Amino acid sequence: MKLTLEEKLKYVKMHVEDDVPIYDIEQEYGYNASRLKYHAALYKRWGEKAFEKDKQRKDYSRSMKLNAIKEVISQGKSCRQVALDLMLTDPAVVEDWVNKYKKEGEDGIKDTHSREAYKMHDDRVLVKEHKKLLEDLERTKAENEYLKKSFPLALERSKRFKKRQKSFKS
Repeated sequence: MKLTLEEKLKYVKMHVEDDVPIYDIEQEYGYNASRLKYHAALYKRWGEKAFEKDKQRKDYSRSMKLNAIKEVISQGKSCRQVALDLMLTDPAVVEDWVNKYKKEGEDGIKDTHSREAYKMHDDRVLVKEHKKLLEDLERTKAENEYLKKSFPLALERSKRFKKRQKSFKS
């Protein structure tokens, strides 16, 4: 079940501040116990700011990723611990980086940006395409109007031309 940051924070506060057992929250709300433990640790370490929607925080530089990978591989830290240090709400992000590093090497690790940035890029592309389509439509409408207006003139010229040809033949 996909939870919003607000919902995660609510359940974490229930556990940390109101002393509601993890098992009860899992049973009543379906919030995975392992994730709740991680998010509780995140809350204890970073507070509410770890659950704020902050687009800046979701831009991951290549060097930051490589440092995180180094901590996991060389220093033996767990992915969860490194994710906690980086204030990531999902420790699987670090696991993905490590797996990609193991599969593709250092060249496979690149800068990434938040999904919002990609959406904004996609929106800009769509707006550009939409604008181009509107311009094409306007041009086509203008061409159509021109042809509508010029057709009777062309027809009239054609009739005059045929009359001249007939008059020359006779």
